[in-house]
Amino acid sequence: MQKVFLPEMSFAEVEDILDQVELAVIPTGSNEGHGPHLPLKVDAATSTYVACKAAERLYPRVLVSPTLAVGHSPQHLEFPGSMTLRVETQIRVLTDYCHSLMGYGINRFALVNGHGNNVAVNAQAARQITEELNVHIASFAYWEAIDKEKILEINDGRHYPGHADEFETSMVLHICPEHTRMDRVHEIKNKYGLHGPGPDVAPGHKFLATSTFNQTGLRARLLCDVAADNYELASAEKGEMFANLAIEGTAKYLREMIENT
Repeated sequence: MQKVFLPEMSFAEVEDILDQVELAVIPTGSNEGHGPHLPLKVDAATSTYVACKAAERLYPRVLVSPTLAVGHSPQHLEFPGSMTLRVETQIRVLTDYCHSLMGYGINRFALVNGHGNNVAVNAQAARQITEELNVHIASFAYWEAIDKEKILEINDGRHYPGHADEFETSMVLHICPEHTRMDRVHEIKNKYGLHGPGPDVAPGHKFLATSTFNQTGLRARLLCDVAADNYELASAEKGEMFANLAIEGTAKYLREMIENT
């Protein structure tokens, strides 16, 4: 397979194809709690995987930059190991990523995101980068490129994407199963507990909670935003299907961006 991910390439390998590169993708994610069964890197791992696989389909027209693996996640600092960037820091880092790549003649960029909290920040960054650097830049979450009708044929739960739910758990079981702890999934009930919905939670749904946040269920939704037992519907097979749909949609989006800008 041809290389597209800059951190895995030598400068000579980049030089070999640079005159054919028409767009650079910057994956963005987070390092935050995703239940006791998934790694902190879920959002970064999924966005990077989708971005690289989509770029491979368009080789050598697309390169993938190093992932911005820590995103804007202040509400997740309750969970050990979680990290966050300030909004202004994230925007400046993304600007510096683009500015660096512009030096090699690249003037089209796509922020391919895997973390919900980054959506607004990346959109703000894209506007600022456009004005500051005078380049073409798009910003979207990889799940926005998925055909919703097709995903609903696979996803047995209430929605996608959730947080450490059927969708994300399946994606990670496919992408990096060695970093999952499905042997600890029982802790969602046994250690952290399930409770009935609060006043702002849709009827029929239950969320993980602790006594600290029983009033709002906030910590519950951050840890594992799922309908009861939804995560137990996950499988690597579903993850492969989810991933393929995301890759297909993302590759199509990037191709159209190249051809129309």
